[in-house]
Amino acid sequence: MAAGSRVGTQFGQYHLRALLGRGGMGEVYEAFDTVKGRTVALKLLDVELAEDETYQQRFRRESHAAARLQEPHVIPIHDWGEIDGVLYIDMRLVPGRDLRSLLRSHGPMDPARAVVIVQQIAAALDAAHADGLVHRDVKPENILVTANDFAYLVDFGIAHSSSDLRLTTLGSAVGSYAYMAPERFDNAPVDGRADVYSLACVLHECLTGAIPFPSNSISSAIRAHLAAPAPRPSAIRPDIPAAFDGVVATGLAKSRDARYRTAGALAAAARAALSGRPPAPSKVAGGPAPTRIDSVGRPPEYPPTSVPRGPVAPPPHHPPPPRSNYYAAGPPPQKTRSAAVPVMVTLLVVAILALGGVVAWLVLDRNRSDDTSTTAASTVVQPPAVRTSIESAAPVPPSTVTPPTTRTTTPRTTVAPPPPMVGEVSGTDEQGFLPPSDARCNYTNPAAFIGRTTKSLVVVCETGVGRYYYQGVRISDGAAISVDDPVPNGSGFVATNAGNGTQYRVTPSALTIVGGDGQVVATEPMIESAYR
Repeated sequence: MAAGSRVGTQFGQYHLRALLGRGGMGEVYEAFDTVKGRTVALKLLDVELAEDETYQQRFRRESHAAARLQEPHVIPIHDWGEIDGVLYIDMRLVPGRDLRSLLRSHGPMDPARAVVIVQQIAAALDAAHADGLVHRDVKPENILVTANDFAYLVDFGIAHSSSDLRLTTLGSAVGSYAYMAPERFDNAPVDGRADVYSLACVLHECLTGAIPFPSNSISSAIRAHLAAPAPRPSAIRPDIPAAFDGVVATGLAKSRDARYRTAGALAAAARAALSGRPPAPSKVAGGPAPTRIDSVGRPPEYPPTSVPRGPVAPPPHHPPPPRSNYYAAGPPPQKTRSAAVPVMVTLLVVAILALGGVVAWLVLDRNRSDDTSTTAASTVVQPPAVRTSIESAAPVPPSTVTPPTTRTTTPRTTVAPPPPMVGEVSGTDEQGFLPPSDARCNYTNPAAFIGRTTKSLVVVCETGVGRYYYQGVRISDGAAISVDDPVPNGSGFVATNAGNGTQYRVTPSALTIVGGDGQVVATEPMIESAYR
């Protein structure tokens, strides 16, 4: 790109208002789209890139694929193409700072904050990988963080592959190579596990403030990725739980088969490391497929819901009578080699008595009140309902048989489904309005609020990291809007457009649109609504 800023000039239909950033591959501007009447982030790539036919074809192909992604942590791409020999990408303008500038300004992050950032980017990557798209350039410069730590992954479709020799001539080359997986230095195909490696590099940098393999040249960076052992974050920052060492080591495994199978598995292991627990070995590529953290349904919470090993309750079994009842017919038999037959007879009598005691106790236990019948003892007679916690009870013993004073069931690992909707809206499911409507949650996030007004369709969706986003569609022309981080308010939500301050207040009775000046712009009565 020619030297000098384009601020104040016209680029096709875009008026370039401000330079937001400059990198080795181009510049990013705040621009006003004069055709659609909106302010956007416009990335203009180097002129030389448009002259590379191979790159241009891939740019168009992958920009199209990235534009299809419907994941809250991927900045939506509005348009892309070429104007006057310059490739461009038109994206939503999101106020925030890139992760690189945050680390430079504030240094290493608190581990909990680092994990929150990583798990959001992991959700974006897993969504992309599920759609067959590999980012190939995951690094702090391509992670945007808002003031409330909502993270976005940017620059899908413009990263170079490992075989693009021109990358070595760019000023950003060393920075990009600092996050490249070992297989990137071969001509072999690259899959999503290369992004997992890069995300592990980002996690290490968030925790320590340093890249995993510091180097002053591309060649030394390559050698380190190929041969150097993974660094231990706790050796750099002793206050970091040592469990993070194993997480980073697995994420930075030289063989991609030894890494976490998905970005979500890496994020889950990092979340578990906060409590000092080691990551589960089944999360690596060679083990069973882990649960993917990519907004499938209600994405798995961190840590995973599997019950940790340790002193947990034994599985349900027929409880034996108390030890005092074993010898109800007399004193314990003596162990003698010459009394085999009497011993066998005695044991048979004991077994019959024990069985009779169990049966009697079960019959009595079945006749108890409803509250005691739901204890763990009832699992002997019929399968228990799904539970997610250890239960215990101390029923009153019958007069003839003393049952154990405490009984427990095996903890269940089933994740409780989201609470049912209050109310009904026609033409919807758990994610909002049925396709092809845009008033629908991205990927498979569950809806927390669904509403149909006289003029609009609205849905508020919940992500797997405890955040929400608002989707609204005008019925008359299909115009759509998305707003991040609406705030729960009673049975509804308040979504605020960070760009102009406009608020969308949804309740079971109405959608109220309030301008940035505090004036009510419109009120649309709800025809149908449902909320959790």
